[in-house]
Amino acid sequence: MKQKKLPSFIRNPWLVEFFQSKPGRVLSNWVLQGMLYMNPVEVAVKLGLDVLLTVLWWLLIGQQPSAMIWLAAWFLAHTTNWLINGQPVAMRRHLDWGRNDPRRFIDYIETLERRLQKQSCLAAAASFGSLSKGGYKDTSDIDLRVVMRPGLVNHLRAAIFCVVERLRAAINWFPLDLYAFDLEELLRKMSREEIPVIFYDPDGMLAQTYKERVSFPVFRADFRRRVLGETIS
Repeated sequence: MKQKKLPSFIRNPWLVEFFQSKPGRVLSNWVLQGMLYMNPVEVAVKLGLDVLLTVLWWLLIGQQPSAMIWLAAWFLAHTTNWLINGQPVAMRRHLDWGRNDPRRFIDYIETLERRLQKQSCLAAAASFGSLSKGGYKDTSDIDLRVVMRPGLVNHLRAAIFCVVERLRAAINWFPLDLYAFDLEELLRKMSREEIPVIFYDPDGMLAQTYKERVSFPVFRADFRRRVLGETIS
């Protein structure tokens, strides 16, 4: 199990040890649900969904003006949001729980790549991590980062796209780690030494930014040949 990158304000050795443990990772994953890493628009959409779900749960479990009822509704809403955003699925892979079917893994990625081509709110999309280096394991997830086009409307559409794709991945029990950034955020949060797999880059933004990169067709053919033993013509 690889080390978890913790926020800089967590310095106490006991807390560091706890949040590196499996129970600590599960708790922090449920509480934060990636919000420390999200862009502000994604955070706003995430919190808005929490509020909406809290009201819906309150309507379902009693509609009483009680602090305990509201707290229970929030707890259920936050957990529902955790499930909607697919956090437990990606977290399982980080904890080395569960195994991928490699054929299903690449099939899902191929359909995801086709959906990305239709998103006019996105300027680019790429995956990072061990996959671009041929490091697939049956516990791998896919770290996908999409670059938003400028403008609040595009940022909102990109945030909603991420929620929908995380939900789709959760339903299909697929380990997708997905976030939306602008280019500046991407370069700040992802190492420039990474070799991305380019899923979508119509304007050549990522091609100009990363000297070393892998095109999606090359990645796909290499995965199917090396992992599945297929030959792609």
